[in-house]
Amino acid sequence: MPYLVMCKDSKDYKVFRFSSAVTIGRARNNSIVLNDLEISRYHAYIEQEQGNYILFDRSRNGTLVDNKKIEKCLLSHGIAFRIIDYLFAFVEDSKAENIDEKGLGEQEISVWDKDDQGVETLVPLSKEPDETTALKSRLLEEGTVVEGEKMVALYNDVLAVARINVPVLIIGEAGSGKEHVAHALHDFSKGSGRFVPLNCSSIPEGIFESELFGSVKGAFHNAADKPGKLELANGGTIFLDEIGDMSLSLQPKLLRFIEDKMVTRLGDTKVRELDVRVIAATNQDLRIMMEEKTFRADFYHRLACIKLKVPPLRERKEDIQPLIDFFLSSFSDKYDWKTPRISDNAMKMLMEYDWPVNIRELRNLLLGVSVHVQGKTIYPKDLAAASEEIQRIERQPSRSFPSAEDIEKRHIIDALERTGWNKAQASKLLGISRDTLYRKVRKYKISLELS
Repeated sequence: MPYLVMCKDSKDYKVFRFSSAVTIGRARNNSIVLNDLEISRYHAYIEQEQGNYILFDRSRNGTLVDNKKIEKCLLSHGIAFRIIDYLFAFVEDSKAENIDEKGLGEQEISVWDKDDQGVETLVPLSKEPDETTALKSRLLEEGTVVEGEKMVALYNDVLAVARINVPVLIIGEAGSGKEHVAHALHDFSKGSGRFVPLNCSSIPEGIFESELFGSVKGAFHNAADKPGKLELANGGTIFLDEIGDMSLSLQPKLLRFIEDKMVTRLGDTKVRELDVRVIAATNQDLRIMMEEKTFRADFYHRLACIKLKVPPLRERKEDIQPLIDFFLSSFSDKYDWKTPRISDNAMKMLMEYDWPVNIRELRNLLLGVSVHVQGKTIYPKDLAAASEEIQRIERQPSRSFPSAEDIEKRHIIDALERTGWNKAQASKLLGISRDTLYRKVRKYKISLELS
């Protein structure tokens, strides 16, 4: 089996082994995924034909061999091709050294390649993916897409915090992915227990205490012997979402548990000692709530032993396209329809929108549109039909559309350049007086001095 050796900017070498075919592009379901907006979703592919490997291009920006765009190219050992900033080399199996079935071996890895003079030489490759790549891959396996620097930094903090069992407060707007962060904290901690979520805004105050601490039969009307969420999370994590909605009367009881890790079911005398990581999340400003006396300061400071902030989607636009690819691909797998492609104008609309409800809004929109198009191309009209907010973007002129003043300024400069900056001739060409021309030159601050 042959290999593709990929590098970007002459570093970060990666090896891909394949048998009969390989696809390359921006979409997540490609064999090799390249996250660059200039790269087509399905940019190029290699297929085996009668024992030969053929490279095909199906993109708009092209695939280059010897700096020339190709539609089809027969591959042999040492042939290199470029896709935007990514350089690939085709390596025959017999010319590769120390590469195992997984692609990367335990020893130092090298492949034969040609230098600028065409002389074959050994090129060393990275044995292991860098830490960021490994983190992204691990999160993707759990259904969490992370691409931009802000989210990588956040999840690196998660990785560090997961090693110590202290309360964590996750803050962020609704739909920004706070529960995904909490799940990652739990998964990275490698605890033996469960991840138990509890939405503090969805449980009536009258039964909240029994939900949290448990109860015994006879403790109150219709009470039954049952463990609370804290017991169910023993050895693992309890995730208290919308913690700002927890009643003031219950806050000191939970604070006491955080301090001593002891719990007693309602109506019981038996004390149980638990090992539970407490993670809370909110989209409210708890500091303002403390000032208004609707949230206890001592409870806040204990919960916020470590704070993690999830940035909104509008502040990490580089994550939008990978999320779109992930959602469309996952919908296709789940509902057994062809993965739709997105037109460039539709993608532009999605990138320009501010996503007030964040990832949740993006996912719901894409699901609705996917049901409608059933594997066909998604166009701006499909997005506008599914969302009134997106409609407003479609109706707005493009942000890059020139204003009337921009057009007039460019028109005057063109006339001056065409006449060698002769004002009399330029004014006649423009159909305006010389005085008017002077006023407009001053208005638009056209810098070349008129003689």
